[in-house]
Amino acid sequence: MDAASVRVQASTIKDFGGRVVRVVGSVENIDFGSSTATLNAGGPIQVTVNANDGLEVGKIYEVIGKVGASDYKVNAYSVTRFSDNTNLELHNKLAALVPKVPELFY
Repeated sequence: MDAASVRVQASTIKDFGGRVVRVVGSVENIDFGSSTATLNAGGPIQVTVNANDGLEVGKIYEVIGKVGASDYKVNAYSVTRFSDNTNLELHNKLAALVPKVPELFY
């Protein structure tokens, strides 16, 4: 699998500094001045986004991007809106399994 298939959540993101990851979470807040958003993916994750990504607070998104090596902020390459019915608890459980069974995921 390619590197973008590595799913992370707040508790596992520090294991993937400098790598391309996927994060699924709901938007908690957006700071348009600094082009950052906070996703709740089992905890807060800071994401640098483009103004034209059209994020909305309370909506669920999948972000593919590169994790900063020291600040662990995700620089978004791709943002996809998910259904409001997306089960975030299942996404977080899957992301928690990634480091435990690496031969399945990377």
